[in-house]
Amino acid sequence: MAATRAAEDSEDARTRLDGQRARQAASRAAESPERRQSRREDDRARHAASRAAENPIQRRTRSEDQRRRQAASRAAQWTFMKREAFRYDPANNYDSHPQLNIGQMSNVCPYCNALKWHAETRGMCCSGGKNYGTKWCCQSYLTVPTTFPSVCG
Repeated sequence: MAATRAAEDSEDARTRLDGQRARQAASRAAESPERRQSRREDDRARHAASRAAENPIQRRTRSEDQRRRQAASRAAQWTFMKREAFRYDPANNYDSHPQLNIGQMSNVCPYCNALKWHAETRGMCCSGGKNYGTKWCCQSYLTVPTTFPSVCG
C-alpha cells in the first residue's frame, strides 16, 4: 500500500482522497446517533492514550505542528484580503463578506447606554458601570461644553 501511494502522482492522490472523503461522508451521514457517540468516545479514548504515551519531545513536536497548521489555516482564510487596502474598489461590498461582517452595534450597555457589538465584553465602555458618572465615562464625551478653555493662557 505504501509503495502504491508513493508511486501515485498528485492527480491520482487527489482522486483517491476525494473518493475516500465521499465514502466517509456517506458513512457518517448514515450512522445512528448511538453509533456516532460510540465512535467519538472511541476516538477520544484512542487520542487520550496516544497523548498519555507521548514523551516531552513528541508532545512539543505535535503542539508545534498543530500551531503551524492552525496558523496556515488562519492565514489562508484571509488571502482574499492581501493588499486589498492598496487596491480598494468602492464597487465591492466589503461589509457583506462573512469574515468582515461583525454584525450591528445593537446591544446597549445598561450603565452608560453605549452601543456595542454582540460579542463585545461588558468592560469595554465603562468597565461594567465602575466608571459611570465619572470624568472617564463615555457619557462625559457626549456633552458639548458651552465654553472652551483658553488655549493661550
